[in-house]
Amino acid sequence: MIKIPIGYDSLIITHLPNVRYLTGFSGSAGCVLITSTKRLFFTDFRYQAQSKREVKGFDVHIVPTGALPGACAYAVKRRLKLGVMGFEAAHLDQRSFLKVKKILKGTSLKDSGGIVEKSRQVKSRTEIGRIRKACALADLAMEKLRRTKVTGKTEKQIAWLLESVMRQAGSGTLPFEIIVASGPRSAMPHGVASGRVIGLDELVVVDLGASVDGYCSDMTRTFTTGELSRRQAEIYRIVKEAQESAFQGARPGVTCAELDGMTRRHITVAGYGDAFRHSLGHGVGLEEHEGPVLAPRSKEILCAGMTVTIEPGIYVERIGGVRIEDTILVGSSGPVRLTEFTRELTRLR
Repeated sequence: MIKIPIGYDSLIITHLPNVRYLTGFSGSAGCVLITSTKRLFFTDFRYQAQSKREVKGFDVHIVPTGALPGACAYAVKRRLKLGVMGFEAAHLDQRSFLKVKKILKGTSLKDSGGIVEKSRQVKSRTEIGRIRKACALADLAMEKLRRTKVTGKTEKQIAWLLESVMRQAGSGTLPFEIIVASGPRSAMPHGVASGRVIGLDELVVVDLGASVDGYCSDMTRTFTTGELSRRQAEIYRIVKEAQESAFQGARPGVTCAELDGMTRRHITVAGYGDAFRHSLGHGVGLEEHEGPVLAPRSKEILCAGMTVTIEPGIYVERIGGVRIEDTILVGSSGPVRLTEFTRELTRLR
């Protein structure tokens, strides 16, 4: 459980994934106030029954709609000792900040951003179990795709099929819009599904994820609908090699920058350094993108219990793009793939 760090006397947590992490609350309106003697959760009347069922380890208080001002008003009314109060500046809009400042006149406000996010990076056994289940749903969708005729259908039709498979199998809200990018659109790293009809002899990049009890998965595979050109086959081989190398290197004590650099060098030596334009990966948990960030300038270090993506890609206009991505667990004795669908080039009909 989170502790008030040195330099602060109290914390107010408003970012909903952080609120859920601390309390178990899955609703859309809530915040947490922690002092040296109090652990308080605030929400409005819509979530009175839900919060009593879900929230553990906090005193639940129902306030007028808009939990943040209500929480602050409660603190003032009860004369709680807030002292230097940490707040999440990155997740608080200016209007809300000004309300808080007005209510808490005389309280010193200090950005505490990243305190809860840092704690969230290393997952518990329960969290890893939920992420495993979300990964299994992503695998299920890819298996369905392998048995589906995609040529002649639009990217949006395929995206809807994949979403329906995961939702019917038990996924909650999808963590992000499914990417289906075919032909020349495969060279777009974030080419969300369009009305383009998938043709023969094309690359098809599919990036999807599911959620279970709020925890996410993230996986990308690149397929073909026929024959690849020599250059396309070369790109696929290089990305597959780079992804395997990064997976093997994802061990406790390795810096995120080192892992990104090792993978980037492999692609650069192969002649495609300029075509790998995004970071190697990111953390996955209550959010589809969270810490740590596997990027060239990252100062973070991999620890056992982290769940991250490994997703190198090469994107060449008029040739196409290839990305292979897995959600993995950084294990104490080595990395573990949580998404298991084959990384061998698979041909779709």
